[in-house]
Amino acid sequence: MRASARAVVERDGDRTVFREMASQPPIVLRKTDRGLTMVTGAAGPLGGDRTDLTVTVGDGASLAVGSAGAALALPGPHGGSSSALVSLNVGSGASLHWEPQPLVVARGADHVTSLEVSLADTARLTLTETVVLGRHHEAPGRLRTRWRVRRAGRMLLAQDLDVGTGAPPGWNGPAVLGGSVVQSTALTVVPSAFQIDDIPVTTVGGVRCDVLPLADESAVLVVAIGPDTVRVGRAVTAALGHLHLTSARAR
Repeated sequence: MRASARAVVERDGDRTVFREMASQPPIVLRKTDRGLTMVTGAAGPLGGDRTDLTVTVGDGASLAVGSAGAALALPGPHGGSSSALVSLNVGSGASLHWEPQPLVVARGADHVTSLEVSLADTARLTLTETVVLGRHHEAPGRLRTRWRVRRAGRMLLAQDLDVGTGAPPGWNGPAVLGGSVVQSTALTVVPSAFQIDDIPVTTVGGVRCDVLPLADESAVLVVAIGPDTVRVGRAVTAALGHLHLTSARAR
């Protein structure tokens, strides 16, 4: 299955309006009170599926994007990998909050996610992606992710991950997941630099959370791993709250 979806929002006076929204299963887009919601329109992604989603937030506009439920990557009837390309474009003075529900990678699945983000110099971004390897204690499938984030045309973050059954040796070692089945990665970008006096690194209740300032001092990466989405999600939320509180005090 091949499917694509696109949403464009712009600022109109003091509000954000949708100028374009089109989608097809398994990507179904819905305008809601919260912003834009992705609704599962079919099972999957299944092996062999190819999806392409583009979201554009025009100058001065703001948008929150979430999903109605978790996505479940499954093996296809004829094998092969599934892939999803997500392109996010955020204009000058615009803001995007991207936080879909977790992606669960079932046994036998082979899924590739590519995330391409283009930010204007004064754009704001909070982007959170959570993955769960396996379900019901089964062996996981394979997941490969590729993040490329550019700000004003310059590379801000280039990060790849390859985990699960069939991944290169060491993916489940202490340098990557350390035996955890859930990983949540959050990137936050603001126009001005964060003032971080201490970098919180916590290990509580089986969850490790690292806060990693990037070379651009106005961008920070948060990575948490642990046994379940609830505890990992709480750790990421707490870390992001600390960052934004620190940034607000600095201003």
